Amino acid sequence: MAGPTETTLGPFSAPGATAIPWELTVEALRRTQKFSLTTVRTDGRPHATPLLAVWAYGALWFATGGNEQKAKNLAANPHCILSTGTNTLTGTDYVIEGKAALVTDPDDRTAAAEAFEQAYGWHLTREDGTWYRMGDALRSGEVQLYRVGPTLAFAYGNGTEFSQTRYSWG
Repeated sequence: MAGPTETTLGPFSAPGATAIPWELTVEALRRTQKFSLTTVRTDGRPHATPLLAVWAYGALWFATGGNEQKAKNLAANPHCILSTGTNTLTGTDYVIEGKAALVTDPDDRTAAAEAFEQAYGWHLTREDGTWYRMGDALRSGEVQLYRVGPTLAFAYGNGTEFSQTRYSWG
């Protein structure tokens, strides 16, 4: 996926603040290992949970059990938010909005496995290229793999110069 079509500095930015370049946001997302996923239940209530995700191929990827609440929510409404950042008043917080797409293509799942292996230092594939650990469950349908391509994203700079950078696609 290409970068955003528009990058703007939001109204809650400090005077003199500058927009954070998308390339810096992507670099931070690649280094991040833990995200929070927010979905919407069928009755409209929000649902948030921490999970492991990886930024690769222009999107965020994560896996979950097919019977978990987040999978049920995404089956009914694929719109979601993944967020990460700092718990202090320094650093940068990131919010990625998009639609979660269930990944079933074997080549895409292999690419995602390789991205997880690189990001977390885990070996998830056998010599024959099939997944094990999380992958065995993925193949059996116990675990589902999702890809979230961003439609809207934010980088919130904290510290001496607060900023709100908005990235949009299309």
